[in-house]
Amino acid sequence: MIGHQTGIRKQLSCHPENSQTGYSMIDIPEVYSQRVRRHDLPWNWLTTGVGLVALHFCLAVVSSHFASNRELAEQPILLATGVQLAAGTLFLLLVAGVRSAPNSGRKVFFWMLAAGALMRGNLIVSAPILEDDFYRYLWDGAVTAHGFSTYAFSPSQILEGDAQDQPVPPEVSRLAGQAEPILGKVNHPHLRTIYPPVAQGAFALAHWLAPWTLSGWRIVLSVADLLTLGLLALLLRRLKLPLHGLVIYWWNPILIKETYNSVHMDIIVLPFGLGAVLLALRHKYMASALILGVAVGTKLWPALLLPVLLRPIFSEAKKWIPAVCLFGLVVAIFFAPLHEAGWSESSGLWKYAQTWEMNDSLFMLLLWLVGAVLKLAGILIGHEQLIARLAVVVLLACWVGWLVRTECRDPMGLCDRCLWIVAALFLVSPTQFPWYYLWLLPFLVVRPRMSLLLLTVTLPIYYLRFYFDAIDEVEVFDQGVVWIAFAPVWLLLVRDWVIRPRHSRHKELAKLAA
Repeated sequence: MIGHQTGIRKQLSCHPENSQTGYSMIDIPEVYSQRVRRHDLPWNWLTTGVGLVALHFCLAVVSSHFASNRELAEQPILLATGVQLAAGTLFLLLVAGVRSAPNSGRKVFFWMLAAGALMRGNLIVSAPILEDDFYRYLWDGAVTAHGFSTYAFSPSQILEGDAQDQPVPPEVSRLAGQAEPILGKVNHPHLRTIYPPVAQGAFALAHWLAPWTLSGWRIVLSVADLLTLGLLALLLRRLKLPLHGLVIYWWNPILIKETYNSVHMDIIVLPFGLGAVLLALRHKYMASALILGVAVGTKLWPALLLPVLLRPIFSEAKKWIPAVCLFGLVVAIFFAPLHEAGWSESSGLWKYAQTWEMNDSLFMLLLWLVGAVLKLAGILIGHEQLIARLAVVVLLACWVGWLVRTECRDPMGLCDRCLWIVAALFLVSPTQFPWYYLWLLPFLVVRPRMSLLLLTVTLPIYYLRFYFDAIDEVEVFDQGVVWIAFAPVWLLLVRDWVIRPRHSRHKELAKLAA
């Protein structure tokens, strides 16, 4: 390694892995540490960029064959998945090999921005591939934009006029008449919306920009994407890391596909989460807690970051207590409409927390283990899901507690801890959709880990489930194929957290003995 390793090595002293599990400098691509020359565009940046633009163009062409009225077996699922796997592989080869090539200078930076924009441009008008969550977004946005609560009625209740607690307002019924083609395609129509109020505001903005179309929604997603890129640039500058590390975010094929083709809403939360991190790094803890509360009003997972962001002031009760109270107040305000609507069986959020399970790996094993123990004991049979989910909550709480057990005022250490919290949440979750991977990307820009970046290659395997569903072999995927995506990641994580630290300690002892 060449360059500024000494300063970075000092920064690693309070990283969670550095104490007992071991963080070695080999884990950091030299895109972050080497002193480089400023000259022509390196061939690997040029060829990878061209290749990724071409693959996203191919994906856009293939998307036209995924019409909603075509049978699943007639859709080119294998081809679309193959294109995504190829894009992920090409991306990972660049990230893994970037240390051996010059990667500084304006040419590389502007090429990175231009190629990423072209990748997005290829998919900006593509047909969504094998995803239909956007129908719920469009309907929720219309209801919210017209001043009604999306938590009061499920789509089925509106279409059938069968609301048990209260009549459907005539204005909502008229709105449903305008949106009947969209409302009829909302998945899980018997459930009320799962999305918190800040997300509803984003849906409403999209409806205001272009009612009942994906154009307005894609504009909103693009704004969130650009805000995230800008905030990441500020974060890298604060950490004194080269801006070329943005390639991990800006060229990531999963982010581009899931945001601009599948139009999932998860990117909306990233600017709020990054804003909270940046404010915490500037010791503005009240503002950080406020913005983190807004992030939770978009998606629930940022709540896990609160202990990390406030850890530097744990010894100062006059600072952390008001920050926690402000965070709690903001979250309570945002979730008051969901609570008011009730937590019945028609509540999307309640149902998601109780039974949702898809594309999972470790949780599948945990669920099997819990079921086996309960069956052996002959008690609480039928409560496997509840107990397994409670076990996940306990595991995550212990993990967060372990990571914040010691104080760390180092910015890199804070980002490390955020990465490992979000990664743990993703890896033990009952639902491991590809678009949830977006949660990790901002922190992977700062602390790239090949074990987690490998998911860029393997997560598109999820879409093979639709193929197995089409041939009535979905159990083959759920019980077997899914491990092709996650087993290599777990093996690399074991290497990083167990094998490599032990090997490093043995080398250090050998040097001392010599």
